[in-house]
Amino acid sequence: MLYSELFAAHLKQLKTGELSNAVEILIEKAFAISRTQFWIKKNQSVRDGGGLRKFRRYFRRLLADEPLAYILKEKEFFGEKFMVSPAVLIPRPETELLVEKALAIIGKKPARILDIGAGSGCISIVLALKSRVSVTALEISPPALRVLKKNIARFGLQKRVKARKADLFPKKPELFQMIVANPPYLSKKDWDILPPGIRDFEPRGALVAGPAGTEALEKIIAGAPGYLQSGGYLLLEIGQGQLRAVRVFLKRAGLHETNCICDYGGIARVIAACL
Repeated sequence: MLYSELFAAHLKQLKTGELSNAVEILIEKAFAISRTQFWIKKNQSVRDGGGLRKFRRYFRRLLADEPLAYILKEKEFFGEKFMVSPAVLIPRPETELLVEKALAIIGKKPARILDIGAGSGCISIVLALKSRVSVTALEISPPALRVLKKNIARFGLQKRVKARKADLFPKKPELFQMIVANPPYLSKKDWDILPPGIRDFEPRGALVAGPAGTEALEKIIAGAPGYLQSGGYLLLEIGQGQLRAVRVFLKRAGLHETNCICDYGGIARVIAACL
């Protein structure tokens, strides 16, 4: 069998329009070759039996709706590759909007930032890479905390990004110039109608906040003033249709909205507020 035949035979098994580049990516991963090498080899015979068995295992997982990022054990975010596992939410393009806004506010100033529910650490790490900040990254899930620490070490940021086991806020009172969070913001009903590739593999606790979906957002907003310096910022990723409720929470907490950023689908996705 030629590499091109292997590619074509498995491409046909995918649903129309589904992960059109996934087969090529899995071939490259299984056979440990680059994209250029794949196209050079496409008319050559497959002779690596171990690579072929590995590819077929990967492909079975793909057919079972497992996200490609979990099969590859990594996901690109803001131009950087992060280790991921089913213990953490897969980083998404919408969250880059939050990071972009945070970087615009921070500029070149040193700052202390709190990242609530850090997961893979993608937000904390990109902020540390692209600015002069130090970050306290909180994560309550032990398996997710292990992934977070591995990613911090992967980028050599142990001195500037500190991973701590905690839920919403540090156990000891501290003040920060900025708090960022991509908290759970789905309702239980939202969870029930998610595609199998999300519902069956990604961590429910990182996605579902409760019956309404705004429970975590409300708690973070209510507690944020106790951890923000005067003039400090709170940046949150929010769900579809939650802007009105979030604005009520902000007003109640004495925080003043400064920006609302829509995602690529026109949905209010990131909100920034100042103390």
